[in-house]
Amino acid sequence: MPEWNLIELPESVSFAEAAMMEPMSVAVHAMRRAQPDKDGICVVCGLGTIGMLILMFLRDAGVRNILAVGNKDFQRQTAAKLGLEKDCYCDSRTEDVSKWILEHTDNRGADMFFECVGRNETVSLAVDLTAPSGKVMFVGNPASDMVFQKAVYWKILRNQLTVLGTWNSSFTHNMEDDWHYAMNRLQNHRIRPEELITHCFPLERLSDGLILMRDKSEESGKVIVILKFIE
Repeated sequence: MPEWNLIELPESVSFAEAAMMEPMSVAVHAMRRAQPDKDGICVVCGLGTIGMLILMFLRDAGVRNILAVGNKDFQRQTAAKLGLEKDCYCDSRTEDVSKWILEHTDNRGADMFFECVGRNETVSLAVDLTAPSGKVMFVGNPASDMVFQKAVYWKILRNQLTVLGTWNSSFTHNMEDDWHYAMNRLQNHRIRPEELITHCFPLERLSDGLILMRDKSEESGKVIVILKFIE
């Protein structure tokens, strides 16, 4: 590992928290590129690790109106722990997401829509449910080819949407980069990424963790491996 790639870990930050620094920085990068209006309505669709961290950072940044769309009991419970009101969470397994978002935005759609799934249907949904002159931030890695229907493309044009993409994070050793932004929030206990860790395996059970993630045999958030020397 090149020495330049290292960032000093303060004593006040645990190893488990530090293990979350990379996805935290990705979430920070997406949020800072999007520059959401604190008074606008933000939708976070897809509450995997990155989506959930975006939710955390939006709240930390003072965004007042956040709606979240998830599909796991763990996601609903964690969002509630983080302070998201019950009626601001939509379970896509049991609710019509389009109808729900329109009902919660006075039929305007979101001012800022974070698409954190990466599927064609949710990408199209993001465009369709963003208000005129709003912003769409594509965050989710693509699970397939993306094809816009004509009506979806018209929505971008006629509603004059700003469509953004985000990738990775900035690390420059400057105190203003994404990694230092995330580290500052950890040091000041403003972000609680440990809420997303559901499973901790010792190194000798690494394969168990990988199989759990592959097979989705039970609900999980972030799965981490803890080395014996830091237990």
